Amino acid sequence: MAGRDDNNLPEAVPSNLPQSYNYDHDLPQVVEPTPEKWRHPQFSTGSYTPSPPLTPPLEREVLGLRRTTFFLSLALAVLVIFGVALGAGLGVGLKKSNVNSVDNKPSGVDSSLTTTSLSSSSLPATTSSPASSTSSECNPSQTPAITNGNFEAGNESWEISPWFIRDLTAPATYEVLNINGSDVFHAICKNDLEHGAYTKIKLAQELATCPNTTYDLSFRHNFIPGDNPNAWLVIFINGVEISSIRAASDSWVTFRGNFTSGTGNSTLQLDFTPVAYDSQEFFVDDFKVTPRE
Repeated sequence: MAGRDDNNLPEAVPSNLPQSYNYDHDLPQVVEPTPEKWRHPQFSTGSYTPSPPLTPPLEREVLGLRRTTFFLSLALAVLVIFGVALGAGLGVGLKKSNVNSVDNKPSGVDSSLTTTSLSSSSLPATTSSPASSTSSECNPSQTPAITNGNFEAGNESWEISPWFIRDLTAPATYEVLNINGSDVFHAICKNDLEHGAYTKIKLAQELATCPNTTYDLSFRHNFIPGDNPNAWLVIFINGVEISSIRAASDSWVTFRGNFTSGTGNSTLQLDFTPVAYDSQEFFVDDFKVTPRE
């Protein structure tokens, strides 16, 4: 008998697959006991008794009403009773007072009369004299004729009130200019060859003159450029020319003239006018209008 060749037998190879695990339910289990500090006192005996539900206390009542309602109603009733009693007492007192006043009147006097009226015939005759009428007369020495003659009243370069611009021909402009600490009126008449032979600015003010009074007029002026034969400054009173200045120098010069007012206020007007398509700048300041003594 031939011997067994073990080299030809199959060999067992270990498997890499996961192995199943059989849990034995019959084995004893380990259970951790609950610590005493976590146990509720009601469960210490093995039974639980629930707490009784909370019942709100019953509100006390008076005569079947809530206490607040009862006392509010009582206070209201007391006020009503007090008001009725007060009204009744006043009525009785006034009635008694009227009865006593009638009884105390002397006989022969009608008790229904409470007032006495006087007719116009019972009053002494009076004579009235008409009020004397006085008319206030204009006093030239106490009435300033011109206002803001030095152009210092405005806060902006265009504020010249009570002066006003009666007419302005483009492209002329004006401003209040400060020169060496003094405000002056500056008329700028530059010709652009598109608006005719001349430009013009008319500066005016309503003067508070007294009727039929002679006034002296003065102001300072300066022309730039100076000695320009095409530069004119014309002065009017109530639309009537009283003087004109032509080709003035480029330094400050004082003009002096006079006029006689009409029946009321007078309008002073100055026309700044360069002619023949020329351009010119005018400066004026320190206007004074004083009555001649």
